[in-house]
Amino acid sequence: MNPRTPVLIGVGQITERPTSGATFASRSTPLSLMVAALEKAAGDSGSSGTLDAIEEIVAIGSFTWHTNDPAQLVVEQLGLKNVTTRLTPTGGNLPQMLVHESARRILSGEITTVCVVGSEANYARGLARKEGVETEWVKQGDDVAKPPFVEDNRIPFTKDEYEQGLTLPVEVYPIFENARRARMGWSMDEQAKQLGKLWANFAKVAKDNPYAWITEPPAPAAITTPTKNNRMVSFPYTKFLVANLPVDMGAAFIMTSYEKAVSLGVTKDKMIFPQCGADATDHWFVSERPVFDDSPAMRALWSSLQNFGVTTDEISHMDLYSCFPTVVQTACEVMNIDPLDEQRIPTLTGGLTFGGGPGNNYVTHSICAMVDKLRSDESSHGLVTGLGWFSTKHAWGTYSSTPPTKDFQWRSAQPDVDAQEKCVYEQRSGEVTIESYTVVHAKDGAPSKLVVAARSSDGVRSWSHSTDEGLMELSETQEIIGRSATVEESVISLS
Repeated sequence: MNPRTPVLIGVGQITERPTSGATFASRSTPLSLMVAALEKAAGDSGSSGTLDAIEEIVAIGSFTWHTNDPAQLVVEQLGLKNVTTRLTPTGGNLPQMLVHESARRILSGEITTVCVVGSEANYARGLARKEGVETEWVKQGDDVAKPPFVEDNRIPFTKDEYEQGLTLPVEVYPIFENARRARMGWSMDEQAKQLGKLWANFAKVAKDNPYAWITEPPAPAAITTPTKNNRMVSFPYTKFLVANLPVDMGAAFIMTSYEKAVSLGVTKDKMIFPQCGADATDHWFVSERPVFDDSPAMRALWSSLQNFGVTTDEISHMDLYSCFPTVVQTACEVMNIDPLDEQRIPTLTGGLTFGGGPGNNYVTHSICAMVDKLRSDESSHGLVTGLGWFSTKHAWGTYSSTPPTKDFQWRSAQPDVDAQEKCVYEQRSGEVTIESYTVVHAKDGAPSKLVVAARSSDGVRSWSHSTDEGLMELSETQEIIGRSATVEESVISLS
């Protein structure tokens, strides 16, 4: 074996669930969660020298804690020396992408030992708001330079998308989901049953995940039925069908070379080897994508892995990125597997709803879960997928306790995606055909805005909206996709 073969040697997860009578002051901070996760990962390796061997720490960018160089604070807390720090922008794909990048750097000899660590304390921040207190989490001054970003942070919306109501993932992904319903020919009841079964299976996995945020699995109907505690967020997604962001969770993993792992005294049963991986980005703006409920990038990544020798039958364990059900269904279609197969539920954590949705750092948790699973199932193979923004940025990679027969293989599948056609979009008034939509609900559960994607007779896509109560109610009880409509100054009405 190549002595510079990349290997994961330590993983650590921290989940601080709600406790009765908890106050903001009693909760961990984002920094303390990161430090605890990294210490746990180092201890998990079984070597007392792992922490001191780390040459670089990459901090996953937080939704709730913004400071110039969070990784440097981790370095200082642990008393480490000569450690380079980096920071990621927004993107749930980034932990898996960093496995690919780190594996290539380790193979080339550029670096030997890398740690990826992140956390969120969104539940604690919610307590602070309720108590009317400042979070008072440590922040560095301007004298602390920002470290290099792993990649550029790009704006994810067009001006028109944003102005018509696509401001958050919970407003975009339901448009993909409703497009799938129309393509599959499902009724709204059939769609709800599909979503309920899919997410109920994920909830069952969370029940046995010691790091899951929600461990009491709801029944399928309870997941899809709007109630006071499970409000409709954006049709057809209730609260139980979206990523669960108010969590306090941290996770870290440590990668090094096989040669270094041996020198540290890490035993073979602790080693998990990245096998191959691929990265790609779908057309950046949702408006550019010809089909809402498909992902050319996912197809290109799976094709790349297959070219490396990966087969569906070979994958014993999966953690498919699961911020919303639509992306799980798309990935399963790409891999030609049944998303409702109870013998092959495509998650190890319970997903971002039940396992917990700690922002950009979720995939760090799924990588940790994969390492734990593969250690207990010798010679099996696993697949982890990551996703950023609106099913935009993608990273897929495989792992095994068995060293790869070839050096770690990686491919950028971007040329395959860039060769795909783009949809023409332009804001227009006039006659259109409804392509997909969602009804966004306010926090009290009441519908607040209908957001519609539609096509003109020449195929040009435009966005529009309506706040008409009757039309919003109709859109949640009858299929409007495929119906003719009229748009005037970006306000839509049925013809």
